[in-house]
Amino acid sequence: MKIILNKGYLFLCMFLCFFIPFIPLAHALSSIIMGCLVVAAFFIVEKKQVTKILSSKALIIYIVFFLIICFKSVYAQTFVADFVELRKIGQAGLLAILFSFIKPQGYLKNSFIAGVILSGGITLIRILLHIFETGSLIFYKGDIVAELMMTPRLYLGVFSVIAFIFCAEFYFSVKRNKHKIIYFSTAIFLLLNIFLIASRSAVILVLIALTSILWAKIKPKRRIMTLLIILVVGAAAVLGSYNLSQRFLYVEDNFRESYLEKVKTHEPRYLIWNSALSVFNESDSKISGLGFGKTQQLLRKEYKLIQPERKRNWFLSRDFNTHNQYLDILISTGFLGLALFIVFLGSLFIRAKHSIYNLNLLFVLILFMGIENSFHRIFGVFIFALILSIILKNSTKQSY
Repeated sequence: MKIILNKGYLFLCMFLCFFIPFIPLAHALSSIIMGCLVVAAFFIVEKKQVTKILSSKALIIYIVFFLIICFKSVYAQTFVADFVELRKIGQAGLLAILFSFIKPQGYLKNSFIAGVILSGGITLIRILLHIFETGSLIFYKGDIVAELMMTPRLYLGVFSVIAFIFCAEFYFSVKRNKHKIIYFSTAIFLLLNIFLIASRSAVILVLIALTSILWAKIKPKRRIMTLLIILVVGAAAVLGSYNLSQRFLYVEDNFRESYLEKVKTHEPRYLIWNSALSVFNESDSKISGLGFGKTQQLLRKEYKLIQPERKRNWFLSRDFNTHNQYLDILISTGFLGLALFIVFLGSLFIRAKHSIYNLNLLFVLILFMGIENSFHRIFGVFIFALILSIILKNSTKQSY
């Protein structure tokens, strides 16, 4: 019976990792599977496994962070308004623990790679059909992108970078040439797909990952030349692709000479972050925070001040959150919450620093949380949990 439960537990964890790019299609299914994993864990996970995972300083700090913001929310009588975000923060930690019981974690990594490849493949087919139907190679704008992407562009891009790091790790660790060819080919597909979908953050992250991994793996005398090749190819790709050049350089804007002015005009996060900072500066609860629910209410008030009217109505209709996890934690839980969260990330760095792959995963997570509220979307919750579980599990020293 225990063997069957073990295999079932492994299958469900692998399915969840495969399903991450498609979670919005059946959100309830992921919650049901998580519930099954919790029940199964009581029967198959040994006490020493639980003790080992829960003894991790990083996880202890995360749990303390979660308990403190929950207690503060109850004390401030904002728990009902904060519940959705609090539940996701707790869910991320619980899921990371459940994933941590899988050994080896190559099962989870390969399942995730397969899911990203499927999502990227469907997106590629949609893009090709769009090009054949319209005769246009231009598809950087939001409304067109929403129709073409199987997974939202930002998330598909970040997922592809993470899958790329997994492929690089397997490529340098497997022995058989046929396996190396499979992972190399998969990594090339992911790399090309990242540039094709024109995800700015993903392009930057994958170039950093590629550079750092090759820097660690190749001979010292080849490092400078490799770095120059990556920079030249990356710059040529950005400048040679209309979608990427528009996303990075706003080449269609001929009215503003200053790049900074173009960013202020075309990048929603500029106004979102300014609005969030205004909320924080006007807050009378800088130490303990306002709560997640009230933060969003005050953001809406700031959006009502945006000019012109067309832009104001667009911001109000989209009801943007802070699009920065650190700002969200700072405003909602105060300096205390943010300090604990930063200490948690620092403890993760200590565990990840012995592996170039884990360091890259952590860097992806840290930068991603700088442009998105990972705890506000189920995509972010699952990817946070997956990366956390990998770093928690793999803390032994590894060669660069």
